[in-house]
Amino acid sequence: MTHEARHVGPIEVTAITDADFPESPIVEAFPDVAADAILAERSAYPSVYEGDRWRLRIRAWLIRHPGGVLLLDTGIGGTTAPARSWAPVVGALSEKLAALGVAPHHVDTVALSHIHDDHIGGVLSDDGVPSFPNARYVLQRADLDWQRELAGQNEEDAAILGHIEPLISTGALDLIEGDMELAPHLQLHHLPGHTPGHQILRIVTDRDRMLLCADTWNHPAQFAHPDWPSGSDANHATAAASRRAMLAELLSHPGTVLAPAHLGEAFGEAHSGHDGLAAWRPLH
Repeated sequence: MTHEARHVGPIEVTAITDADFPESPIVEAFPDVAADAILAERSAYPSVYEGDRWRLRIRAWLIRHPGGVLLLDTGIGGTTAPARSWAPVVGALSEKLAALGVAPHHVDTVALSHIHDDHIGGVLSDDGVPSFPNARYVLQRADLDWQRELAGQNEEDAAILGHIEPLISTGALDLIEGDMELAPHLQLHHLPGHTPGHQILRIVTDRDRMLLCADTWNHPAQFAHPDWPSGSDANHATAAASRRAMLAELLSHPGTVLAPAHLGEAFGEAHSGHDGLAAWRPLH
């Protein structure tokens, strides 16, 4: 399925699969987890695996709300995006938005959950101009500062910074520090650990709740084992603390829909199992 939608009150959230492919061996994607432990989860969560490799889904999120059109993340981008150094495909976001009847000029806000290249790749078109000409792009300042430090260390990080710089030079990038309400019922929440400026999107109405949780969890076993780090977590202890904080919030609000960037299913819930451990439960 290329996209699926759910409603949170008057707000429609559509999960768009920008790319879907087997990435590195799963023991390399989660190098600080014991290899036998991460491989043992294959029977419980087969959608995360393709053989012994991590099957990576990359999603962007289209949020149509009474005040406008919001996009959370932009996928891996096109032929000139930084992810071309490792991704075997280009992103399909633009064509899938078109199929949903959304033209680039319809999008008024692009919130970037964090600055990794599989989330910011589509901010520019292949000719180097902002993909969504009427949008403000919202990023935590902590991520831009961090990326500027990394850019002097390797070519991939320099390319990511270079991909963001046109947004700065055109005045399209809004840097924020901490939580921010984007529109009624839509709040960005700073949740560091995966990156210093990692942020999620809370959607809360009178009756419904949804958390678009970006890379808080990259494997469903991290619900039961929040201390298991993803290989791409910048700060393992902070990322684990963020997972624990989000689990406490989710378990205290039963029925909250969770929307992760990379798990096998686009929507699910966290619940407490018979063993007392939290678990991921997909919604179909």
